[in-house]
Amino acid sequence: MILSRYLHDSLDMLGIGACEYDAELRAVSWNSAFLRFFPEHEGHIRVGEAYADNLRRFYAAGLEPGELPDIERCIAEGVARHLNQTQPFEFLHGGRRLRASSLPSPSGGRVRLWQSLDRRAEVVALTDAMLPVFEALRFIPDGATIVDGDDRIVVANDAFRQLYDLAENRVIVGEKLDQVLAEAWGDEAVIADRRATIRAGLRYDGAPFEVELPGGRWRRVLSRHSVEGIGCFIHADITSGKRQHIELLQAQEALHRANADLRLLSQTDALTGLANRRHFMNVLAGEAARAQKLALLIVDVDHFKGVNDQFGHVVGDACLKKVASLIGALPVPQGCTIARLGGEEFGLLLPGPASETALLLAEAVRGAFAQEPWHRLSPRLHGLTVSIGHCCAGGPLDGDALYASADDALYVAKRRGRDRVETAAVPLAPAPAQLRTG
Repeated sequence: MILSRYLHDSLDMLGIGACEYDAELRAVSWNSAFLRFFPEHEGHIRVGEAYADNLRRFYAAGLEPGELPDIERCIAEGVARHLNQTQPFEFLHGGRRLRASSLPSPSGGRVRLWQSLDRRAEVVALTDAMLPVFEALRFIPDGATIVDGDDRIVVANDAFRQLYDLAENRVIVGEKLDQVLAEAWGDEAVIADRRATIRAGLRYDGAPFEVELPGGRWRRVLSRHSVEGIGCFIHADITSGKRQHIELLQAQEALHRANADLRLLSQTDALTGLANRRHFMNVLAGEAARAQKLALLIVDVDHFKGVNDQFGHVVGDACLKKVASLIGALPVPQGCTIARLGGEEFGLLLPGPASETALLLAEAVRGAFAQEPWHRLSPRLHGLTVSIGHCCAGGPLDGDALYASADDALYVAKRRGRDRVETAAVPLAPAPAQLRTG
């Protein structure tokens, strides 16, 4: 729902900035107070402009020169805040302390609102009036720091030192949080990639952010600033909860992998590693329902019962593995599904353009069998041949009919002497009866 001009004017009278964005995060409308709070948008923002471009101007005006290389990361985090914000937060911009809210609109977009807080109630100076605050830090159970307008530490309590492994005599006045973290890690490079995120997090009051320490430890930081930029940060140890969350995510990922493995196992023939009959028939049903050409080859090893009877099932299983290896090593067309259908029977399904090469592939299978040195599996095993049934038709069609026709062609090959390829046509389904009119 686009905010009406009347509503914009009403929000202007209340001193509330507003800007509406649609479901694709594009600017829809804004009021004068919005431009007063964010003068960098004056003459630049336009209807349809991406929220990310709004943020790019905002950060270009507000980031320190050393932070500008990380502007894209700040923009991405700002977009995430926009999409997920449920509670107001506060920040300083252009000498004002602003409270920002984000509300979903009925149209699927969001409306952002900004309110300038009462300056007189927010102004706090580092004078004697701050001394009781400094003294009170000793009694705060969490870590606490007070920082100046440049986010440099003015005072910290003992709990803060313990949270960040700082010695009692370690001087930290004048340092920033990212410097403390770099010391904790013992490696400036670790913090270099996170510095922009840390400093951006410090700017937003009421929006806690997390920092990681060595050893899988975590701290949550919550900031509060005065209009003059003086800030108070509360630091809490969230390691236990964070580890539980990480363990939960890891358990979910392990469960996802286990389920994927189970799905794969349910679709795989244990002996050969090819697809099993159930998976093959499911693929056949899906491909047959499409308007495309579809070819099916059913490959059966000739006289395989004799192999098991004469050489034993160990050699028989080795032969079936070798069959799977021979077929799998052929240059099959893209989209071809190969499966062990049961016993010594194998299937190859070739959809679409691949169907044109089905007969060539069938002859390639026969050729591979003829060239294979089967005696390596057993000295008295001089050779194996295959009979192949082939059927090809245009879909949509009945997958069971296609399979039955290829199976019929296979047994024609068996009757005609084996070691050959035979082709069968798919029987046409009977046309629906026509109603006679009188």
